[in-house]
Amino acid sequence: MTEIADHFNREAAKFDDRVVKIVPDYREMLAALVGSLDFPAKKNIHVLDLGCGTGTIALAVKQRFPRASVHCVDLVPNMLQLAAYKLHRYSGVTFEQADFHRYAISRRYHAVVTSLALHHLETDADKMKMHRKIFRALLPGGVFASADITVSPRKNLQQLYLGKWAQFVRRSFSEAALAENYRRYQREDRPSILRRELGWLERIGFRHVEVLWKYYNFAVYAAYKSPAHSNT
Repeated sequence: MTEIADHFNREAAKFDDRVVKIVPDYREMLAALVGSLDFPAKKNIHVLDLGCGTGTIALAVKQRFPRASVHCVDLVPNMLQLAAYKLHRYSGVTFEQADFHRYAISRRYHAVVTSLALHHLETDADKMKMHRKIFRALLPGGVFASADITVSPRKNLQQLYLGKWAQFVRRSFSEAALAENYRRYQREDRPSILRRELGWLERIGFRHVEVLWKYYNFAVYAAYKSPAHSNT
């Protein structure tokens, strides 16, 4: 994860501008993620944002749930500084520098959210371990929502996904920059097959798993814990 952290530390100041040019319909994707948190707007919910980046999701959560307490965790100091600045007018937001892969979640939350983060975990076993940790951290009736990049198990569909992604990125970047973006994707990213990941969540014990939004290789899903579920 050190190489990835160094990359994001260098590019933190450019992240917000770049992400909307690299991820198709980025704002719509995040709206779907926050929309999956089906709590009353005035409820004082506790939310954990894993891999918070520059705080875009945390900001959207606070705008929809003004009384929410949001704890933002990220490995990259520059990202956390930008997130703190973006959210400096909001109360109830805290920040912590930590590697979410190894992060010990010390309390329980109504919601755990993450965006463009879990695909950095190296193996399926790493991802399943993270899902189990998140499940245990949720209060009964809680929700885990993720927006991330995925892959298809079918070669022709994966080629379609990558082609559509390249078509979008070409609107803002040169061919050389597009090639570098793809090399970085191959070097740093380990996305999962979406249906496989949804299956893991169901086997872990989530009551209901829903895909809210999808654009070729980008997707938003939410997994809901039963209101009557025990702490185990």
